[in-house]
Amino acid sequence: MLAEGLNEFSEAKRKLLILAVMFIGIFLFGTVSIALIKNIAYEEAFITTVETLAFIHKMEETGTVKIIQIFLLIFGGFFVWFSLWTSFDVVLEGHFNRHFKEVRIMKKINQLKNHYVVCGGGRVGMHIAELLKEKKEKFVIVEKAEYLVQEAIRKNFLVLEGDALDEEMLVAAKIANAKALIAVLPETEKNILVILTAKELNPKLEVYARCNKNEYVKKLKKAGADYVFMPELSCAEEIVSKLKK
Repeated sequence: MLAEGLNEFSEAKRKLLILAVMFIGIFLFGTVSIALIKNIAYEEAFITTVETLAFIHKMEETGTVKIIQIFLLIFGGFFVWFSLWTSFDVVLEGHFNRHFKEVRIMKKINQLKNHYVVCGGGRVGMHIAELLKEKKEKFVIVEKAEYLVQEAIRKNFLVLEGDALDEEMLVAAKIANAKALIAVLPETEKNILVILTAKELNPKLEVYARCNKNEYVKKLKKAGADYVFMPELSCAEEIVSKLKK
């Protein structure tokens, strides 16, 4: 789910921020302490701190500075390398690339107005999205299958990963600001439920619905569909009409 992805991103960002603060804190502690105790410039003290953490600085023979160096070697050195390893691990796993992309998508969706909400990112929904893009129309797709979501992202479509039957997904798709809903889920029963929910959130919404059975047309209309289409049945009728007698 996109919301889970965003939570994971926020958690990863929080952890990296904590690591960064502690990372900087180690260097500040070493630099300031050594500079004050040895009465040397901060630049020289910083170099001593870096060399100590890198295990290349000669240890002081006695005194407080030696204690500080030992502390830096034991705790600081371990923490610095742990921070670097953790940061690289997060980046290499692709968390930030993926979640930054999701954040960008959410920002764009939050700015949508007078757009189309396409519920269902399958063959029909994807083709509708392509046609809408050609017409330079604004739209967002709501789809729960991850592989279809990734396909939509590859095509640079705005997409929300989640079940269109969930009211919060429609809210996230800015259904209240939309001019039309296009319900093209494979199951007509689900399209009916989506329409009912969407109409509660935006009574003025224009609705286009996919249907796979004649007996559901009236139910879709009653639910609030303005236009009902039966692609499979239309295709079958067209094929039969072309058959040679």
